[in-house]
Amino acid sequence: MKTPHILASLLVLAATGTCAYAENYARQTIQATLPAYVDIKAEEGGLHSNIKPETGELENTITSKFTISSNDKLNLYLKAEAIADGGAAMPAFFKKGETVYLVLAHTTVKPSSFAINNITSGSADPVNNPNAIAYPVANVELQGKYNTDPVFNDSKNQYEFVVDQGVTTALTTISTAVDSTTYSFDDRAGNYEAYIILTDTTT
Repeated sequence: MKTPHILASLLVLAATGTCAYAENYARQTIQATLPAYVDIKAEEGGLHSNIKPETGELENTITSKFTISSNDKLNLYLKAEAIADGGAAMPAFFKKGETVYLVLAHTTVKPSSFAINNITSGSADPVNNPNAIAYPVANVELQGKYNTDPVFNDSKNQYEFVVDQGVTTALTTISTAVDSTTYSFDDRAGNYEAYIILTDTTT
């Protein structure tokens, strides 16, 4: 009988027809880098008031508003500048006692640097600071994603705070009250202003 030989031949063929392959495998990592980003926008509204000539007080509060959009924790600095005669930008925030003030400077008949320094020294005399008037900062308020409340740095004349990732609004409200040591009839009629600046760069 040839059956055993046929069976043996089939087993040999079956064995040689089965091939073993090594595992074929590779992996790649795909990456995208998101850089740190911040967008600071100045918002409109609440930026103007009239000054009562008999007292120097404002008719209504003035509010500065910024919106901060950031994808990371961020240190921010709120500053103010008043422009003196000759175009010199001078710090306009200053602290007297426990109150922070903002100096507004006449836009066309600009005060001298001496006049602004007389106010920010904390011992002002209205005779020595014509065309510059100071008002208390009622509040600096944060809304949204923030880490610390604003704190005024006396040595740098700026507010400092930290925001978290997300969207935060910073509101600075100027009181209607006037610092009486900075207002008199020596202050000329016209427009008075200061620049409020929010930045991620400290001085």
